[in-house]
Amino acid sequence: MRKWIVTFFLLAASMAWAQDDSELRQIYMQAEEEYTIGHFDASIRLLNENIAGFDGALKTSAYRLLSLCYLGKDHVQDAEKYASLLLKEDPYYSTSIHDPLRFADMIERLKRGEETTITTASQQTESIEEAPVPVTLITEEMIKASGARNLKEALLAFVPGMTDIESNEEMNIAMRGIYSSGQEKILIMLNGHRLNSYSTNTSRPDFSISLDKVKQIEVLRGPASSLYGGVALTAVVNIITHTGYEINGAEVKIGVGNYGQVKSSFLFGKQYLDWNIMGWASVYNSSGEKVNVPVEEQMGVLPVPGDIIIGGFNKKPSFDVGLNLGWKDFSLLYNTNFSKTVAPYSMSYFFAPYSYDRYRTFQGNAPGFAKLSHHLNASIEKQWERFQMNAGFILDMENQSRYQIAGDTVPDVGYNMFFPVGTNDTIISTKGAFQYHNWQETTWGGFLKGNYQYNLSENHKGTISAGLQFDRFHLSDSYYVEGDNFDRVLVTYDDKKNLYVGSEISVSAYAQVKHQWKDFLILNAGLRYDYKKRRNNQVIQEYSPRLALILIQPKWNLKFSYAKSFVDAPYFYRNNTLDTTTGGENLLSEYLHSYQLTFVANDWFKDLNFDINCFYNKATDFIVPDGLVYTNAGRLENIGCELSSSYSFRRFKGWFNLTWQYVLSSDKYNVKGHDVYNVPTISSNLILMYEIFRNFNVHTHLNVLSDQTSLYEIPDEQGNMFSEELDIPARAVWNVGIDYKFNRFNVEFNINNSSFAS
Repeated sequence: MRKWIVTFFLLAASMAWAQDDSELRQIYMQAEEEYTIGHFDASIRLLNENIAGFDGALKTSAYRLLSLCYLGKDHVQDAEKYASLLLKEDPYYSTSIHDPLRFADMIERLKRGEETTITTASQQTESIEEAPVPVTLITEEMIKASGARNLKEALLAFVPGMTDIESNEEMNIAMRGIYSSGQEKILIMLNGHRLNSYSTNTSRPDFSISLDKVKQIEVLRGPASSLYGGVALTAVVNIITHTGYEINGAEVKIGVGNYGQVKSSFLFGKQYLDWNIMGWASVYNSSGEKVNVPVEEQMGVLPVPGDIIIGGFNKKPSFDVGLNLGWKDFSLLYNTNFSKTVAPYSMSYFFAPYSYDRYRTFQGNAPGFAKLSHHLNASIEKQWERFQMNAGFILDMENQSRYQIAGDTVPDVGYNMFFPVGTNDTIISTKGAFQYHNWQETTWGGFLKGNYQYNLSENHKGTISAGLQFDRFHLSDSYYVEGDNFDRVLVTYDDKKNLYVGSEISVSAYAQVKHQWKDFLILNAGLRYDYKKRRNNQVIQEYSPRLALILIQPKWNLKFSYAKSFVDAPYFYRNNTLDTTTGGENLLSEYLHSYQLTFVANDWFKDLNFDINCFYNKATDFIVPDGLVYTNAGRLENIGCELSSSYSFRRFKGWFNLTWQYVLSSDKYNVKGHDVYNVPTISSNLILMYEIFRNFNVHTHLNVLSDQTSLYEIPDEQGNMFSEELDIPARAVWNVGIDYKFNRFNVEFNINNSSFAS
């Protein structure tokens, strides 16, 4: 009997809720009808009387309709007020073709001006001017103007301080001269969800992250561990996707290019009342450009004639598939992606051309570093008058493999130098030798965070933010094989040479206060505590503080900030017994202390915005190779200045950035004099776009780099390592393209990477 009573009350409550929800929708639809026939006051009255009951997408629609009503009455100030509330409710709102031009212009003007909103810098909605660190905002329009094909190209085009660092196995970028063999210093997120691997700390800015789904990219330039913990050492990149409302249908793209490039993508989006769904799928394949490298120009221990492959993504193409689902306060993100770059040369010890197509495949993967990732984020967000809460669950699974080639031929020095652990079979070390390593990892966890807005008086207001997070990482399976003759597996290791399975847990908490005095001064201070229990039960504890002062004026502001960040030594380095990349379980975290002074000007001169940022970095405990073993030995102290600007006038738009870097001191880091190896002292980008006639645009991107020096660590025939430098002259890379939109069809043509050196 009791069970039936409880069931009755639950059904009654749900029916009452559904009835209330249906009534609110009816009220909104009635207000929309009043607006349609020009009864603006009646529509405003209906909306204002019920605005407190609206929630989610219905509340966003109500703010939009209120703004439209006041525009209809020619009350621009009131219209802007509700448009601002709309942007606060949905920071990434975009107008559609159904919106009046006057309303669309107002929304775009608010976004370009002081009301341009981001969420990454302080985990709350704020303007770029209020952000505590320098921020670069890359929009969909900017991506198209630059001709960028992947995330790396978009970041290099618009983010001052970022430079290209190519490794042999994966795409990589450096921020202010700090980098490693893989991209493990910059945190990359998708709608706030971490994409970096938990075993290697890496995330690749390549074709596994499609740009077709991107609405905007928010980049924090500088340390951000006070909010995001490890990996956020030098920068944070948060990729914001489109919503279903913005897509409002389906979009298909197909592209082809030279060197076997084929790219296709599909977008679908729709919003119906409180439901919002957006899905995407993208595939990229490239045979790559074959380049012959003369023997006398090769840097390996045994130069051999042959071709290398540049820009290859093949055998198994790169792909990016995902889904964004929203219903009222609930949101779900799922993403799966894959990439494998063709390594141009054999493994770094030998560093020679090899016959890529002759080697066997493992799990469908040809030679190279392959990574298959799955990401799931389910969260619920509640908003009260002054308090906002967000709680969620995360799940990440990855399958990674490193398939390295010793070479078609390997030097015969009378003993087995590539396979130091013996085997019962005879290894033909002079023909088609390779090694293959595969591992699988899973990370799950949860988070709880909230913001409370306070208003002490007319001159004192602010926001207090806090959050908790728990993660459990588990490496469940790992195996390592060695072979020869291009396809013969001779040895499978699970102990003598392998990455050990195991688990680690991480717990973190952060707190932040953002206090504003009147309308001219903001204090933003935060502290994060990270606790980590490693596989060997060793405990790591880190504190990451941040302090920023922001002086705000009508057309300019001045920011001063200090932050400390860290990134823990990757699990991969600490828990393997491989011939290379081993470091030992006592490797420590890497640290960065950074001071930044930023001047930002908006419309100082008509239609011109710019910012100038000067930084001082002190990085310690870098993990660097000491022979074949990694150790905490590197240190770097450097300064620099960054300029970025944008200009818009009628049909013309332009963006420019310039970076200068200078090394003050270093120890056991890749530095020559006052320059970092592989990083130019001066780099700049100029992107221009002009609308020749309606829907027909021409755009160009010019990247200019000063000369730089690369350092190669190579062995002699006895296995002794020595260094050799390669000077790279100053150069310019020029891209150009056109795009034309006719009704529902869009045609683009781009020429990338036409370069010349001085």
